[in-house]
Amino acid sequence: MTCGLSPQKLALTVCIGSAIGTMPLLWGTSIICIVIAHIFKLNHVALQSVNYLLYPVQLALLVPFFKLGAWLFPWGPPIPPYIFSTLLRNPGLFSLHTLGWITLKSLAAWLLTALPTAGLTYGILMAAASRKNA
Repeated sequence: MTCGLSPQKLALTVCIGSAIGTMPLLWGTSIICIVIAHIFKLNHVALQSVNYLLYPVQLALLVPFFKLGAWLFPWGPPIPPYIFSTLLRNPGLFSLHTLGWITLKSLAAWLLTALPTAGLTYGILMAAASRKNA
């Protein structure tokens, strides 16, 4: 568990795990964590723990990311006001197509908000770690 947890790696793990943990996907964040932990040589258990701890936050941010994405990117099919009940009543390709557009727009909104926030947080954590070491 403590393997690879220098202050820099710990800050990167927390920031990346927080960003991925709030990603508006209903699937795949665990796989994304595995890949990123391997690429950046981060502690997989710590990264996955941060991701799982933020699961309630991810669920709470789904609708705000959907709405922000629809507002920022108005192209594509119109999103019905009661999207979840509409998707449940109309199974099939319509639901898949609409859900795809919603996911794409919400991921774009996430990229514009969560990634800069994670970068800023990483800078703050690194400044605090360097001040503590000095």
